[in-house]
Amino acid sequence: MRRWLIIIALIVPTALYSVNRYKTVNATQGLGLNFIPVVGDKMFSFDSSYINQTGETFTITKCLFYVSNFSITYKTGKRIRIPNSYFLIDLSDPLSCLIRLPVPANDVSAIDFLLGVDSAKNTGGIQRGVLDPARGMFWTWNTGYVMAKMEGVSPVANMPGHKFSYHIGGYSKGQQVTKSISLPVTSKFNDEKPIDITADLLRWFNGPLPISIAANPSCHSPGQLARQISGNYQYMFGIKQYP
Repeated sequence: MRRWLIIIALIVPTALYSVNRYKTVNATQGLGLNFIPVVGDKMFSFDSSYINQTGETFTITKCLFYVSNFSITYKTGKRIRIPNSYFLIDLSDPLSCLIRLPVPANDVSAIDFLLGVDSAKNTGGIQRGVLDPARGMFWTWNTGYVMAKMEGVSPVANMPGHKFSYHIGGYSKGQQVTKSISLPVTSKFNDEKPIDITADLLRWFNGPLPISIAANPSCHSPGQLARQISGNYQYMFGIKQYP
């Protein structure tokens, strides 16, 4: 009995230290990035309807996307790459929209990241955490991860329930949909608050190659349509400026 009491006495402080350290690092240290969904110049809401570039009304019921492989540049010219930085932004879960990177938060001049999951993780076997296939963002070993997903309802969608569904993936040659995003930080921010990054969901439809829901209510495989949609939504991000 005494032996077990000694073991417990040694384990409990260590466990408490690990939990407290995790909470401290994730809550107050590092660079915070807050992804804020918008639709054009309006704040996004799952309860609202919107109109795309082709004049189609739609409502979004689900939207998720991966951001990864972050790199932070500072005004001094120093650049810090953050390996194995993978995050799944789920607009139905506000907690997932605020991420924290283990780098200094002051004097940031640029934020770079990959929109999607790199080919190494697509071909690297079963992953854990936000890359776990159980998250519903993985197809098969041949087609890899769903980099971004949007589902919704539109009266022009010729599908059961007037639903539309875009699950965008593809990592192999000729099917690549991952996008390198670079955001300059031109304003001075309060180092104690996260930098707000807007994600304009209208860009899924409005872009170099406009998407019509009536003509394309579904995309669930790599190919030309997936590349077209990703070619649009790569422009959805921007740093929110404050006076």
